[in-house]
Amino acid sequence: MVCMGRRAAVVLLVVLLWPGVASSQSLDWSDLDRAIRDTVAAGDAPGAVVLVGQGDRVLYRKAIGSRALVPAVEPMTPDTIFDIASLTKPVVTAPAVMALVDAGKIDLDAPLGRYVKEFKAPRYAWLTVRRVLTHTAGFPDVPPGDVVARGFPEAMTALAATAWEPSPTAPFRYSDTGFIVLGELVRRVSGKPLDRFARERIFQPLGMRDTTFDPAAAWRARIAPTEQVNGTMLRGVVHDPNARLLKGVAGHAGAFSTVDDLGRFCRMLLNGGTLAGRHVLSAASVQAMFAPTIAGEATRALGWDMASGFSRPLGSFFPTGSVGHTGFTGTSIWMDPPSKTYVIILSNRVHPIGKGSAIELRRRVHAVVGAKLFVPDGEPVTTAVDAPVLGQAATGEAPSGRTRTGLDRLVAAGWAPLAGRSVGLATNQTGVDAQGRRGVDLMAAAGVFKLRALFSPEHGLDGTLDVTVPNSVHVTTGLTVWSLYGSDRRPTPAMLRDLDVIVFDIQDVGVRFYTYLTTLVYIMEEAARRGVEVMVLDRPNPLTGRIVEGPVMDADLRSFTAPHTIPVRTGMTMGEFARMVAAERKIPVKLTVVEMEGWERSMWFDQTGLPWVNPSPNIRSPLEALLYSGVGLLEATNLSVGRGTDTPFEVVGAPWITNPAGLADALNSLGLAGVLFQPVNFQPTASVYAGQMVGGVRLVVTDREAIRPVSVGLALGRMLLDRYPAQFRPAAIQNLLVNRSTMWSFLRGDSLTRLQKWAEADRASFLQRRASYLIYK
Repeated sequence: MVCMGRRAAVVLLVVLLWPGVASSQSLDWSDLDRAIRDTVAAGDAPGAVVLVGQGDRVLYRKAIGSRALVPAVEPMTPDTIFDIASLTKPVVTAPAVMALVDAGKIDLDAPLGRYVKEFKAPRYAWLTVRRVLTHTAGFPDVPPGDVVARGFPEAMTALAATAWEPSPTAPFRYSDTGFIVLGELVRRVSGKPLDRFARERIFQPLGMRDTTFDPAAAWRARIAPTEQVNGTMLRGVVHDPNARLLKGVAGHAGAFSTVDDLGRFCRMLLNGGTLAGRHVLSAASVQAMFAPTIAGEATRALGWDMASGFSRPLGSFFPTGSVGHTGFTGTSIWMDPPSKTYVIILSNRVHPIGKGSAIELRRRVHAVVGAKLFVPDGEPVTTAVDAPVLGQAATGEAPSGRTRTGLDRLVAAGWAPLAGRSVGLATNQTGVDAQGRRGVDLMAAAGVFKLRALFSPEHGLDGTLDVTVPNSVHVTTGLTVWSLYGSDRRPTPAMLRDLDVIVFDIQDVGVRFYTYLTTLVYIMEEAARRGVEVMVLDRPNPLTGRIVEGPVMDADLRSFTAPHTIPVRTGMTMGEFARMVAAERKIPVKLTVVEMEGWERSMWFDQTGLPWVNPSPNIRSPLEALLYSGVGLLEATNLSVGRGTDTPFEVVGAPWITNPAGLADALNSLGLAGVLFQPVNFQPTASVYAGQMVGGVRLVVTDREAIRPVSVGLALGRMLLDRYPAQFRPAAIQNLLVNRSTMWSFLRGDSLTRLQKWAEADRASFLQRRASYLIYK
């Protein structure tokens, strides 16, 4: 049992219904009401209907806001019918395919061409139905040109003949095109149009009376309108333009439904394919629909999302293995099969002019539900705060001296490892030698190899950009500078053409969510596919290689800011990280690390004798890099972290912090090691709250060896949640924290001590993993 606290002198005992899930009886859902009302009031959507259920029990069902704003305001009602957009994929098309699998008419691992003859060509022999369901078929995201306008079967002929590049190694690529193809597959195999097959095989057996394609005019009054197109408000007409071209019936979009109908559908799946004695799918098909498929950075199931950039605001608050999907119009479903918990959010965020956003609505709803219903298994177990320093006492003073980076050593060796080779260089303004000379200039003048291409990470080659970085031309050398923070974040085959080796020389800041780590991983993965060597010129971890802090990310939440299962403060150099990733992800890359000389794990950057170069526009000193590892966690919330001031990450504030002195006193009373808090008012000139006066605190580091910035960031967030619960929006901390147990603990209001224990629970296992990849003592 878990104690949920005292109210009116009554102790509410919470019985565990199943491992990791708290009883919902007597839970207070007022914070969920507030989350929905706040996002509606902010203009994110006119209104929403939300349903939370566990098994056959409805825990929460409410309509908030408006169904329509123009031409007249109409209140939202629980029975409102929504254009569910891409929820059509997992609610209609995928189960229709699985019903045909149950009937023995489709083999998921058979070539698509067996059922859709246009794809019988040898180049499609690898293309299975399963790959289309998991978005790993390489289909374009939307059909090219006027293909859809031709209708069926002409559209299939045109699509199969287009110039898209099918590949059996295709990574995850979310594709409407693939599900349009699946809708046609259902028609050809079943002999019935998708809408009719779904009505007879899914909707009617489940009693989904308000679910259909192309709803009747009599339903119009209950339908939430979407957007005005060509002077007409779409109401009962599908919003997706390609689905409209297909007369409202398509495999990727077009279905309309209500929250109650979708609740019945979720209960059927979570009950193994049956509902109220009506059999819809076999248990084996349901199990297959929930089974994960790893597809590069994403994890997909058959028709469902599990972990991807589309689902992160939802799945990161539910247990690993949960599934769901989103819809463009502002709809979503998320389910946890073991606990039979589901959340359905229906909104028409595109009404009335195509704007609005469901991201914050989804994030806040799922944060509330996750914190209430899921609890980490067991108790957090932590180890010592710091990793031991090899060869010296953990508390010993590091020697100050002259460190030679990998670049310095390569220059001293006369570039011998690169002699006669065709070289690409991934670098930015931090790629300088001990004298401050830029590596790109040194390499261009070396004369013993051919420098053919440059690659730049986030912030660009000169580190001055805070926006998407375009490809460019290097003024001095005339070489193309391929941006890996633009339309491409991975090197493409064209970028790697004719290269023997990519040299990686970028200064990291020692923090997991700093994107240079991910850029290195992507370079290694793509280089391995094309037989290109990767040479990492190692540089110091500016925050030492001794201190490891913060939660290890959940493995399924990998993203551009979460490249690998490491803590927030990594305690590793770029070279050590590269060795770990290559081994643990089994990347078959030829990896060379040009090691530093004169660097020890206990050294801070200012003890190396190397010149400090700002690694990005808002990290202007090693101190700010240190604070970034904790304060950076708060950046996605509704706080200013000092961007647009002279001291980014040293100040935190918001207009609704009305008592900075009280906040500073409360934080100081926690006795956090190595830091003091001072009340401050400041006015950012850029980013969040630009031009507004905000109140907050300044973080003053009194002992960099003692401060634990991740704990400081979490403590600051918790204090703000306690003092400003109606204003602070903490759910987005999970964007960079990416650890469910720690986030649940934070949102539940656990004590700071317990929260810190969850944040450090996996330290011992990480230190054991890390040990074999370390280079320096």
